[in-house]
Amino acid sequence: MTASDPVNLDLLELAPMVSRVLEIGCGQGLFAAAYRLRNPSCHYVGIETNGFAAQLAAAHIDRVLINDFRVIDVSALTADGPYDLILFGNMRQYLREMDVVLAKAHGLLAPDGHLLLCLLNGAHWSRLADGTGGPSASGAPGLSRSAFVGIEHLAGALEKNAFRRIKQRPVKRPPDAAQAETLLPLLGKIGEWLGKSRDALVERSAIAHHVVIAKRADAPFIPSVHVRVAALVPRFMDVRARLPASYMLSVPELVISYQERSVGLTNAPDGPRIFLVQRPAAPDRESWQQAVGAAIATGWLVVTEYDDHPELVGKVLKWPPERARWLHIAGAHAVQTSTEPLAVAFREHNPEVRAFANAAFTLPPLPVRSAGPRRVFYGALNRGAFSGALAASLAPAIAAHPDTLFHVVHDRPFFDALPTDRKQFSPALDYQRYLEAIDGCDIALLPLAGEDFELFKSDLKYVECASRGAAVIASPAVYRDSVVDGRTGLIAPALEDWAPALDRLLGDDGLRDGLARNAWDDVRDHRMFAAQVRARAGWYRHLLQRYDELHQGLKARCPWLVQG
Repeated sequence: MTASDPVNLDLLELAPMVSRVLEIGCGQGLFAAAYRLRNPSCHYVGIETNGFAAQLAAAHIDRVLINDFRVIDVSALTADGPYDLILFGNMRQYLREMDVVLAKAHGLLAPDGHLLLCLLNGAHWSRLADGTGGPSASGAPGLSRSAFVGIEHLAGALEKNAFRRIKQRPVKRPPDAAQAETLLPLLGKIGEWLGKSRDALVERSAIAHHVVIAKRADAPFIPSVHVRVAALVPRFMDVRARLPASYMLSVPELVISYQERSVGLTNAPDGPRIFLVQRPAAPDRESWQQAVGAAIATGWLVVTEYDDHPELVGKVLKWPPERARWLHIAGAHAVQTSTEPLAVAFREHNPEVRAFANAAFTLPPLPVRSAGPRRVFYGALNRGAFSGALAASLAPAIAAHPDTLFHVVHDRPFFDALPTDRKQFSPALDYQRYLEAIDGCDIALLPLAGEDFELFKSDLKYVECASRGAAVIASPAVYRDSVVDGRTGLIAPALEDWAPALDRLLGDDGLRDGLARNAWDDVRDHRMFAAQVRARAGWYRHLLQRYDELHQGLKARCPWLVQG
C-alpha cells in the first residue's frame, strides 16, 4: 500500500493469520493496523520509502525500515525472519524490477510461508478513462503499453523465481451503464492500437486488481479443500458460522462458500468437500434425510455445527417429547461444537466430535475510559426469572452509585426489574452493534443460574466483553474456568454477592481498569480466532483423509440415511 491508500479489504480477507509478517510498502501502517485487529500477537515488520509515512506506521508495526525493497540489503531483514507471510500491497510499482524483488522475497520467506500480492490493473476502466495508465508514447492519449502489462507478466515472474501460485482472485469493479457507454469508443481505439478485440478489453477493463497467493515451489503441494457452510440459524450465531466462514478464507488451501437458511448444494465443486451445517433442527428421520441425504449420496462429508445442548434447546422451544433431539448429531459424519462438556455429551451419539472454543475475531486497542458516570452492560437471551431477581438484587450498589448508567440488550425482565431510571434498553442487535454496545460500557454482568443444561453453555460473553475492555462480574457456572477471580474479573457465587461486587468495581477505578487490562491480555494471548484457523483447517483435512472410515460409521449408526 502507498501512504495514501485505504485498507485493501480484498487483500485483508485472504491474508493468512501467521506469526511473522513482512509488508513491502507499508505506507502509514493502515493495513497493518487492520490485520493486527484480527491477529494481534503476530510480529510485524514493514518497509516504506516515505519517511513521514513510516513514522506514522510505527504506531501499528513492531519494526519499520525506511528503505526501498529493490535496493535494501536483505541482511537488515533476516533477524526478524524467516517470514510466514510477505505481502506486497501494490505490486505494479515493481513491474520493471519484478525479478529482483521476487528473488529477495523468496530468500526471506519461510519454507511453508505465503507470498500475498495485489496487482493493480492498469487497464481498469477508471484508469483508462482518466488517463492514469501512464504517459502516452504511442498515439493513445494518456496511455502507455505498460498499462496492459498485468497478471500474465506476474505469473511468469513468479514461476521464474521459484514460486507456485495457489490462489488467484480477480476483483471486478465494472462501470455502470452510462460509464460503459462512454468507455466503448475508447476501448475500440485502444484495441486498434494494441491489436486486440474490443470485447477482450471490455472484460479486462472490469478488473480493478488481482490478488495472488503463492508459495515457494519447493514447498509440499497441499490440495485444496472445499468447505460449504450452511448457516440455518444465522441470527445471534455469527461466531459459529458467518464469522468463521469469513475468517477461514485466510487459509489459502481452503475454498469457502457460505449460505444462509438453505441446505441447497448448487454448483457442487469437484474434489474433497465438506458440508458444514450449522444449527440444524430435524424433528424426524424424513426431515434429516431431506436436509443432508443428497449431500451424503453425492460424496460430501457432512459436519454438524452445534453449540448448545439439544435437551435445553427442546426445553426453551417447548418441543413435544416425541420430537427427535439427537438426529443431527448421530446423522452426520462428524460434529463440531464449542465446549468440551458438549463434546462429551455428543460423543454418546457420534464418536467424531471436535470442540473449538468460541473466540474473538477482532481485538481493538484497550479503550481509555473517560471520567463521568460509569456504564454497566447486560445482554442475554432466555434467562428466565433469574435475571429479574438478579436485577432487583443490585439495589444496594445502585443506591451507593446513583449516577450509574445501565445498557440492557434483549432481556426485558431484567430491564424492568432494575431499580433505577438511568437505564437504556435495546432490542436484539446485530453482532457489530452488540459489540459496540459493550465497548461503550465500563462493566459487564455475566450471570447464569447454573441449571443443569446451562452448564453446557460456552464462556463467549466473557471473551466478547474482555475484548472490548469491560471488566466482568460473572457467575461461577460456566465462567469459573475462564474468569480468574480478582485477576480477570470478579466471581459472584450467590445472588447476594452481585451487589457488593458491582459496588467494588464502581468505586475502585484501579481495580476495574486492572481487571479489564488483564482480561484483554488473556483474550489476546489465548482466545483469538486467528490462533485456531490452522487447527480447524487441519481437522477438516483429517476428516477427509478418513472419509471411508467415517462413512462406514455413519452407515452403522443411521443405515436409513446412507444408501448402498
